[in-house]
Amino acid sequence: MAWHARGIEHHSQGVENCLSVINLCTATGHIGKPGAGYGTITGQGNGQGGREHGQKSDLLPGGRSIMNEEHRRQICEIWGIEESELPPAGTSMMEMVWQMQRREIRGLIGICNNPFVSLPNYRVVKEGYDTTEFHAQFDFFLSETAANAHVVFPVTTWAEDEGVMANAEARVVKHNKAQDPPPGVRTDTWVICELARRLGAGDKFDFPDSRSVFDELRIASAGTVNDYYGITYERLEETGGIAWPCPATDHPGTPRLFEDGKTYHPDGRIHLQTVDWHPPMDPYDDEHPMSLTTGRTVAHFLSGNQTRRLGALVEQTPRPWAEIHPSHGFRNGEPVRVVTRRGSEVFPALVTEAIRPDTVFVPYHWPVPTAANALTIDALDPRSKIPEYKVCACRIEHAERIDEVPARRSPPAMSPTRRPRSPEPTRCLPRPRRAVAPRRGAEARDGQND
Repeated sequence: MAWHARGIEHHSQGVENCLSVINLCTATGHIGKPGAGYGTITGQGNGQGGREHGQKSDLLPGGRSIMNEEHRRQICEIWGIEESELPPAGTSMMEMVWQMQRREIRGLIGICNNPFVSLPNYRVVKEGYDTTEFHAQFDFFLSETAANAHVVFPVTTWAEDEGVMANAEARVVKHNKAQDPPPGVRTDTWVICELARRLGAGDKFDFPDSRSVFDELRIASAGTVNDYYGITYERLEETGGIAWPCPATDHPGTPRLFEDGKTYHPDGRIHLQTVDWHPPMDPYDDEHPMSLTTGRTVAHFLSGNQTRRLGALVEQTPRPWAEIHPSHGFRNGEPVRVVTRRGSEVFPALVTEAIRPDTVFVPYHWPVPTAANALTIDALDPRSKIPEYKVCACRIEHAERIDEVPARRSPPAMSPTRRPRSPEPTRCLPRPRRAVAPRRGAEARDGQND
């Protein structure tokens, strides 16, 4: 059995990396039976479910392709719209930033994302957003990106609404509301439907609650690979979870795929994929002879907008560091400047033999001036459009002082006629960290920058 997280995907040949692992599993017959198979550990709770039902800009519900004429016709019929009203395939998040720079995108709404921390090449990202004429943001905490928006919609956390998610084994589960939201805070569903109503499209967004959204999704997914039709809120409450495909309300679900040896290809056979290798997009030279790679820490989640507010987690991991090999002559805690073609930042050194001499690791959960993604390259895999977070050319240098983690503060009052800007961060001294190298593998390096 093969499992991996985001690490092998965050490359300009990430799709080829994944196909190589799938080739190994299928060529050795490790599919469709217990203790065998291929799986990806997603970066967040509903990473699987969102991608199954149109979260990507080239997909429609049920894993349908927005570029497939028959798939478009099916969804238009379900939604009650003309095919001309359904847009073509969109672009990825990084491509959208480039479109902002070119003024091809003049306004946008972001829903609980924080690209000022999570996208690569921060300078380009900030420039793109600052070029827009209008930027609105949904979030339950004021992220670095939300602080730069014209309008912020305060929305519920997952614990303040009910909903459905799919995990990495394609098991659909229901999460229940744990508490009411604060006054004035609405669900994502309510805000989207209300915006649609005020924009004259309320009849197409008539969803009083999350259950009604899921019921339409059940219909939209019927007959597809990701068939949810037989999955209901009541069944999920009774069973604790049902694996798709589940085409009928009396169907038990499908915990294991391909048990009959047949695949989704028309001929039912396995098709091994040819893959080619190419070097990283950021070339090495005498000025940049090493590799910078980024990823997660145990204490923090994605851009840190939630976890950097929790005292116990901040106490455990208060700031990022540069993980380097002892051969470079640094001591634990000494300032080390990491330099790429996008800029430089200074981190405390964490010296360990768990890393290769030609590689530097920096976790990515913090904003500038301690943002790993101010250094990473905005090169993309040509098929998945995932950025090459996991490798770019760099060098390291001795430095005088460590860049400080910015303190959080409330944004300034926003004028109705003046574009809001990110407040200048106040400075705070970094907490002292223990001069102890982690055990090999103690820190995950598979972060997904969402």
